[in-house]
Amino acid sequence: MKLITDRGWTWTPAQWELMLELGPGWGAFDSSGLLGTALTTPYPEMQAISGVLVASWAGRRGIGTQLMSNILDISPSTLYATAMGEPLYARLGFHPVGATTDYHGVFPGEAAGVSRPATPADAEWLSDLDREVSGYTRLALWRRLLDPATPYTVRTNNSGVIATRPNPEGFTVGPLIAPSAAGACDLVADVTAGAGRVRVDTGSAEVGAYLLDRGFEKRAGGCTLMVRGADDVPGDRSRYFAPASHALG
Repeated sequence: MKLITDRGWTWTPAQWELMLELGPGWGAFDSSGLLGTALTTPYPEMQAISGVLVASWAGRRGIGTQLMSNILDISPSTLYATAMGEPLYARLGFHPVGATTDYHGVFPGEAAGVSRPATPADAEWLSDLDREVSGYTRLALWRRLLDPATPYTVRTNNSGVIATRPNPEGFTVGPLIAPSAAGACDLVADVTAGAGRVRVDTGSAEVGAYLLDRGFEKRAGGCTLMVRGADDVPGDRSRYFAPASHALG
């Protein structure tokens, strides 16, 4: 969390715990303590790399590159890169295949009423839907998201699902799976109406326009989806309107 504060990230302790439950993490250390991190979430189809974080006081020493060298050749890889990290990943052989934009705001309307709360009994069905759309096999993630003891909220209907997780300002939407942009917007309404401040990371222009029309603001920057060792990410991405998170793909 010291590194998070140093670099202005918004990860919470719960996010670190989730990531380290789902996959291994690497750390760079010296006599002063932890200097940098790199995490990987290994799906059968492709690994998602995240948490590549180097302290400002340890920059320009090749630490990020050394951390990445531990994990790059394990399998095809994907990650979401900030503008600061994108040049490093390009040098390591990643190429861009997509992007997300950050939208923040308070939803002013009413719930669409198209979804119901998901339960642990939905885990296998949601995992199958997720694998079809995101391309990743990750039943363990869905079991964690649906655990009543966790801070996540999941709502579903016959053709889609939306989940939320806390962030320091409110909560973040993702994953968001729907058969169309209109269906995705209805699911957003169901979880955001009356719920306070919301963040949505989406690559959909239609969902972005829907949020802007309702008073959300578009943040500068966003993230670039990049891949190494494959032409593209798997799955039917036309129905994947927000990632599970930038860390999990």
